[in-house]
Amino acid sequence: MASIQSRPLKDGTPRWRVLWREGKDQKNQTFWDLAAAEEFKTNLELHGPDEAYRVLDLVDTVGRELTLTQWLKRHTQELTGIQQATRDRYTSYIDHDIAPTIGTLPLSAVTEATIGRWVAGMESTSSGKTLQNKHAFLSGALKAAVRDGRIDRNPCDNRRLPRTLKTEMVFLSKAEFDQIHGAIKRDLWKDLALWLVSTGMRFGEATALQPGDVDLAEGTCRISRSWKYSGGYKRVLGTTKTRRSDRTINLPPQAVEIAQRRQGGEWLFHNLAGNPVGPQDFYNQAWGEARKVLLNEAGEGKKPRVHDLRHTCASWMIAAGVPLVVVSRHLGHEDITTTAQVYTHLDRDGFRQAADAIGKLFT
Repeated sequence: MASIQSRPLKDGTPRWRVLWREGKDQKNQTFWDLAAAEEFKTNLELHGPDEAYRVLDLVDTVGRELTLTQWLKRHTQELTGIQQATRDRYTSYIDHDIAPTIGTLPLSAVTEATIGRWVAGMESTSSGKTLQNKHAFLSGALKAAVRDGRIDRNPCDNRRLPRTLKTEMVFLSKAEFDQIHGAIKRDLWKDLALWLVSTGMRFGEATALQPGDVDLAEGTCRISRSWKYSGGYKRVLGTTKTRRSDRTINLPPQAVEIAQRRQGGEWLFHNLAGNPVGPQDFYNQAWGEARKVLLNEAGEGKKPRVHDLRHTCASWMIAAGVPLVVVSRHLGHEDITTTAQVYTHLDRDGFRQAADAIGKLFT
């Protein structure tokens, strides 16, 4: 740890000295400005003496400039076309993950090595997906700094990130879903589980539905809202995930029956107080316990997540021969490529037809 000592001259002129140890040696650096001494001390403790001196040389050469934290906050406030929940999440990234580490550096002092150290430090505290999101935000902000003429290149470019270990999808058979559904005791949760597997909707979309979103006569449902989490981990009502997610889908008969039963409140799925239900409510009061019916005495077997009801719906459609493009539009994927990457391996009939088409040419 470094320290700062006040060492004024004999005439009273203020002067500060930053002291630290390198091995057995005592080192010091003198400053005529307390703010400069504190900044040097911070960089010394966060990044080491070499980086602290490099930043000091930059400041002496080009003068004061925005720090990375100052630029990121300005960039975040000036972004357009994003929801407040997204802005709050970006602010949380800055406050918790960037400002306490590399955020003290001037923009021009942020190098590829700086980003590399930051990524390495984040690996132990963030999942692969979360780290990718944070890096993407930082890279976008630094790209904007390049466009603004504040730096000449984006130090985030070409950075290799840790691979994300994807959670294995669980696909249920109709019999397996029936087992879980039968183990759910409360009607609200039984209806919600059946709705999710019948429509393939995301949980945030389904629980944001209002009775007026369902056309009972036509058997359709308009999806235009979804619950999202802000940077403070509070649920807020916003738009759907992507432009394609804003869609109208046809409902199977059992979903229409559920919608008929659930007319009358502000929300299609609500608790006894009339408030929309949350994911933890559903998992803790129904799903977490009901899914145990698929486990054997040793606790082995399928352990589907709530989101796997969406995957199960897609798998049933594909098994029934529904074209992949229709499945994609129904699920609200932004691009059919997403659907293909996630579900193509299920379409064995399609692969057999492709092989049979080539085989016929030779018979």
